[in-house]
Amino acid sequence: MASRCPSCCHSPASCWATRTPVCATGRPTCSRSWESGRPPYADTLAGLRDDPGEADEPDAMEGTIGDHARWALARIGDPRALPGLVERLHAPHRDGYRSYTMGDPRLPEAEEVLAPLAAHAASLLPAIRALLRGDGADGPLTRAFLKVLTAWGPAAAPALPEVAALVNDARNSLDAVDALAAMGPAAAPAEPAVRGCTVLEHPGERRRVAWAAWRLTGDRDTALRLVGEAALSGDWPYGTVRLLGGFGAAALPYAERVRQLMAGSGTRPWEATEAAVALWSITGETEPSRSVLERIVLAVVGGDFSCAHSLDALRALARVGTVSPVVRAALDTARKSDRRLSPHRDYRAFLEDEEIRSAIDEILAPPTPPPPSAA
Repeated sequence: MASRCPSCCHSPASCWATRTPVCATGRPTCSRSWESGRPPYADTLAGLRDDPGEADEPDAMEGTIGDHARWALARIGDPRALPGLVERLHAPHRDGYRSYTMGDPRLPEAEEVLAPLAAHAASLLPAIRALLRGDGADGPLTRAFLKVLTAWGPAAAPALPEVAALVNDARNSLDAVDALAAMGPAAAPAEPAVRGCTVLEHPGERRRVAWAAWRLTGDRDTALRLVGEAALSGDWPYGTVRLLGGFGAAALPYAERVRQLMAGSGTRPWEATEAAVALWSITGETEPSRSVLERIVLAVVGGDFSCAHSLDALRALARVGTVSPVVRAALDTARKSDRRLSPHRDYRAFLEDEEIRSAIDEILAPPTPPPPSAA
């Protein structure tokens, strides 16, 4: 196996020990050989894509050499990862389940590999569509594929027929509705199916479906009325505040209610994050949203990753505006730290750390100078 290892690995054991970091970071782990172009080991990884070899102790490492090499290529953006990628991600699920030991190195979830690849949607969609048609609502990766299509947005529009076929399955309805809404006007032919999907017996989901129909056809008033009435009545299911923020300035009559919800979120940072983003989206005013988000971000960079919306808070703060000197200093300290900014102890630590650091870089980036005025 040693002859097949990338040159930065010094033995078969170290190759397996380092493969997960190589795959997960999306950056070369051997900084001494990094160049501005293609990583020097990319060609070697490409040659390993179909290698069926396994670790000396297969139970301690999920997947083949080829699986990990393909994942590594996908993480560094090499298009040679694309042929057969979807099929290989689906393969461990053919029997309906995956087998791996928690805590041991394992392959990522399908959506974690595919969601960042929207630029390659045209190459990947045929395989995803074929599996959605073949597996249907019972497919082991059906929900994962719907999440991928949601992340791809309008680029996923060719999959409209396969997604629309799932809106009447109770297990997949909401994920299918989200995917259709993300496609935007290109999915307008599915609007009748969206309005009649199987979750309408739940009041909270009626609002979500109305919101999705607005994204497809432009029927904003009906959706805003349903979501806004829920805000005023106190019937406030999780996630509805995010929907209200999506209407922007049109939701201004409900801004005070969103402000109250943000102030009353107390120790629930996920609710505070969504309300702060919604209020800023509606009013366009920096405060008090910035102060609320800064409080959450300070906890995150201090090591408290208990909030599932920690990354959302960072990204929102980047959108809201200039941060205070205290928060800027804390973010700079976190950026210089050599610890992983994540609570996880597997490959997810690399993925989350990369995303959090990218968000911090965006916040700390110097402001873009205005374009020169025309003479």
